[in-house]
Amino acid sequence: MPVMDGIEATKRILEINPKAVVIGITGHCNRAKDLQLAQAKEVLPKPFSTKELLLIIEKHTKNEKYFAEVQVPKNLDFAKILDDALVGCYIFDEDWKIVYVNDIVSAFTGYSKDELVGMNVFNLVYEEDIQKAKEAMNRSNLGKNVFYEVRYRTKEAKIRWAWGFNKLIELYGRRYFLGYWIDVTRQKKLEEKLRENEEFFKNLIEDSLAAVYIANESRFLYVNRVTEEITGYKREELLSLHPIQDLVHPEDRAMVGRRLKERIAGLRLPEIYSFRILTKSGRVKWVTARNSKIIYQGQPAVCATVIDSTDVYELAEKLKARQDYLKLLNRILRHDVANALTPVVFALEEFQENDLAKVALSKAEYIANLIKILRDLESGIEDLKPVRLDELARKIAESFGVSFNGEEVVVMANESISIIAQNLVENAVKYGGREVKVEVRKSEKWGILRVSDKGRGVPDELKEKIFEPGFSTGGGTGMGLFIVKTLTEFLGGKVKVYDNVPNGAVFEVTLPLA
Repeated sequence: MPVMDGIEATKRILEINPKAVVIGITGHCNRAKDLQLAQAKEVLPKPFSTKELLLIIEKHTKNEKYFAEVQVPKNLDFAKILDDALVGCYIFDEDWKIVYVNDIVSAFTGYSKDELVGMNVFNLVYEEDIQKAKEAMNRSNLGKNVFYEVRYRTKEAKIRWAWGFNKLIELYGRRYFLGYWIDVTRQKKLEEKLRENEEFFKNLIEDSLAAVYIANESRFLYVNRVTEEITGYKREELLSLHPIQDLVHPEDRAMVGRRLKERIAGLRLPEIYSFRILTKSGRVKWVTARNSKIIYQGQPAVCATVIDSTDVYELAEKLKARQDYLKLLNRILRHDVANALTPVVFALEEFQENDLAKVALSKAEYIANLIKILRDLESGIEDLKPVRLDELARKIAESFGVSFNGEEVVVMANESISIIAQNLVENAVKYGGREVKVEVRKSEKWGILRVSDKGRGVPDELKEKIFEPGFSTGGGTGMGLFIVKTLTEFLGGKVKVYDNVPNGAVFEVTLPLA
C-alpha cells in the first residue's frame, strides 16, 4: 500500500469495505475532527491507556449484526490468511497446550512453529506476569472475551511486551482458546522513558530554587513550591487567582499584562524583566522573571522562571541613597574647603620671602590638588553612555601640542574618560618631552587609547607599582596613574604599560565598545 496519512487511509478502507470499523489514533486535537468527518467509528487521542484501546476494540468486536451481514467467499484459505497476518495468532487447548501459531508468533518469540506447538502457553509468559495471564485465561474459560497486557520471554531470554485478546471457541466438538497478540515493546519502552522524563523534570521543577509557573491570560495552570513561598499563597489559592489582576502591583499591571498577551499571541520572544507583586500579606516584592511561550494541555500558555529580587532592589536603593549622600557631602566639602583656601593662597603669595609662608603655600596647593582628585574620582561612578573616544583624545592631544592619529571609535564611558586621557598625556609629556603620540584604535570588542613617549621608560620592576596610590618617582602626589587605573576599571576596562621601541613607554587603555 502506498504511504498515506490517517484521513486518506480511513477513506480508502471505507471505500473498499463500507462496513469496516476504523479506529483513528491521533496526537493532534485538530485532526480528531477530520477523522470523524472521514467516518472513523472512534477517535482515540494520544496519550491513551491500554485499557482505553482494548475497551474500544471489545465494544466493536461485539457487533454481531455487522459480522452476520458480511458475505464470506467459500474459497477463502483461512489458514493462509492467519499465517500471513501482521498480528500474532495462536490456538491452545484446555490443558494450555499450543496447537497452532502463525508466522508472527514464531518471528517474535524466536521459536520455530514446531517448537511452539505442544508447548504450555504459560512457558512463554514472563514469570512475574504468569498469575495475571492465568486470571485472563480463566475469564476466557468462562466464555468472556478477554483483553490483557503481559510480558513474554523469547527463546533468547529477552523480555518483551504484548497486548493480547483471548476468546473461547469450539472446533470439532472440543473447546479451544483463540488468541491474538500485538508486540508493543517499543511503545512500552517509549512510555517508560516518557514517565522517567516526566518524573525527572517534575522533581527538577518542584525542587528548583526558583519559582516556576505556567499561566494563560486568565489563570495559573501550574505553580511549584517556591511560587507558594514567594507569594505567601497556597498552591490551591494560586490556581484560582488571576495572574495579573490578583498578584501584580497596580503600577506594573498594564506592562506585565501587555507582555503576557503579546507572548501568548507569538509576538514576543523569550525575555527577562522585573516587576513588582503583592503577596498575600500585602507586602510589595520585586521579582525577576524569564518568560517564554509553550503549548500546555493543547493550548498556548506562558512558562516563567522567577526569582525573588526584592533584596537586590532594596539594597540598590540603599546604595543609591548613600551614593547620593556621599556625592553631596563631597561637593559641599570641596566647595567650602576650596573657597576657604582661596584667600589663604592669595595671602601666602604675598609673603614668598618667608620660608614658613612658602611651606604653608605648598600645603595649601597640595590640599587644592586633593580636592581635584576627589572630583576626578567622583566622575567615575556616573552613568555610562556612548562616547566618541577619538574626538575626545584629539582635543586633549591638541591642547598639549602632541601628535594624534586614530579612527572613529565609540566606547561606553562617562566624563571620567577625559580625566584618564588627560592624566596619561600629561604624564607622558612630563617624562617624555614633546615626542608624545596619542592613538585611538578598535579591536573586535574593545576601543583602545594608546599614549606613547620616547622618554626613559618604566623599569620592569616598577610596571605594577606605578599604578599604586601614592607611588611617585618624580616628587608628585603619586595619584595620577592610580586615578587612571581606578577610573578605567570603573568603566569596565583595563590599563597596562609596556616598553616603546627603541625607548620610552606606551600606556594602553582598553574600554568596551558601545
